Amino acid sequence: MTEAIAHDTYRQQWEESVAAGNGEILYGKDGFDCVGRCDHYYSQDYFWEIQLRPGFWLEFIDDEIHRSLDLLTEHDESMPLVSKFYLSGHHPVLTPNVKGVNQEYEEKAGQSYLFFLPDIQEIERFPVHQRLQLVKVCFDLDYLRSLGADSNVLPDELQQFFGDKPLTRFHCATGALTLAMQAALRQILDCPYQGIIKRLFLESKALELLTLQLHQWAEQHNPSTDSRTLHADDVERLYHAREILMHDIQNPPSLMDLARQVGLNDYKLKAGFRQIFGTTVFGYLQTCRMERAKQLLAERQLSIARSPTRSVTPARADFVTPLNSAMA
Repeated sequence: MTEAIAHDTYRQQWEESVAAGNGEILYGKDGFDCVGRCDHYYSQDYFWEIQLRPGFWLEFIDDEIHRSLDLLTEHDESMPLVSKFYLSGHHPVLTPNVKGVNQEYEEKAGQSYLFFLPDIQEIERFPVHQRLQLVKVCFDLDYLRSLGADSNVLPDELQQFFGDKPLTRFHCATGALTLAMQAALRQILDCPYQGIIKRLFLESKALELLTLQLHQWAEQHNPSTDSRTLHADDVERLYHAREILMHDIQNPPSLMDLARQVGLNDYKLKAGFRQIFGTTVFGYLQTCRMERAKQLLAERQLSIARSPTRSVTPARADFVTPLNSAMA
């Protein structure tokens, strides 16, 4: 049976569980972050939040749901723009009577989302027996406007923030996680730095995620000439090119040789590869090599703690397996 509870009540129960010794919250571990964990009635939760700039922050959430829950949530007028990247799990949401937004939608693993939903009430549903993992990039409107005045390349939903008309709420599924997004997410969760260098690194990766997401979304709204002229047989050749690279990632053919093997010119190979797979040929090779290295480590049964490149970003050590499966 699914229970319904107000967000404030849920938060109070969460804090009571921590006070009773079933969790902890650490502030300022690196001077600019907050890390917390809690084992309570509904779930076992872990999170970290890092303030990157005023009005710009990054979050990682890792929850194992013990009991089904409907969480009644209210967003106030200061609700920021939120970008989500789902690594595992699924998350149905009800948003009744919100103009321009579906009354019911679902966020799920392997997808990214961008939304602006201030001053509303919604019901977040958390089904039982699942692990919910996601990375959130949050930024307020002042931060967005500080990035520059040239908003013409952005979808209409974002261009509105640079004008003087009343703002419109929206929730958008921006597409599947590309290989480039997956690589950036891994680098965030495996951050090897500490202190100010860590903060700069994570800021750069958060901006990279936003860049990739906004580019993906903009392409859906206004496809480039190259995108419109990519035919079905070209797509088949691009997948063949990827198979060739996967077959021998240590000694791949040159771009010219690869293009010749699949029957494309080098320009269409490079442009099409980025369009279909969300990364360059070189970027794809680097991702494959990283995956192969992780596989070799796993085969040798090396723990993260023993690995010389282990994560310094505080995270539950067992996040690796579901993260890998979500991105497979």
